[in-house]
Amino acid sequence: MEVFNINESQERVQIIKKMLTYKKYLKNSYENFMDELVNYYDNNSLDGNQMADDTKRGLKDLKDVTYENPYEAYLITQIKLVESLPPIIDEHIRMLNVGDDIDSILESFESDVYHIKKDIYINLGEWEVLIDHIDDERISEITCNPKGYGDLLLKELLWIRKCEEKNIIMK
Repeated sequence: MEVFNINESQERVQIIKKMLTYKKYLKNSYENFMDELVNYYDNNSLDGNQMADDTKRGLKDLKDVTYENPYEAYLITQIKLVESLPPIIDEHIRMLNVGDDIDSILESFESDVYHIKKDIYINLGEWEVLIDHIDDERISEITCNPKGYGDLLLKELLWIRKCEEKNIIMK
């Protein structure tokens, strides 16, 4: 059994608290995102029964969400993240509790989050192309102070790209 020093033990506790706080935020935000999406569909539905059918079938697939509709795309991506991340958080908390290496756990967590986001955002190819046409000043604005749902989507895609670049450099 590995012996921990006090500082490492405190660091583990702080990381676990942050992960639990993030997990709680995700769970609490799920209903808000679903309510917003239902309201959006209700307000933009030509047929009042369309939304009832959509919720029975599940979320609209991201490949069916258009570039012109960042609000809907943002809500759907966030709902999919909220559904996917809690088990990943639980697994990494378990790893922290059993004494695995902190740096390895954090790298693993970042990698797992990257893969989840990559899978979720893969169908937003139009947005990826848009990033290639944005100047550095605008990218800085999006990263530091996103304004609106389009900027929030671009910020996520920029984070994915940053992870990919970091992994290329590290290899």
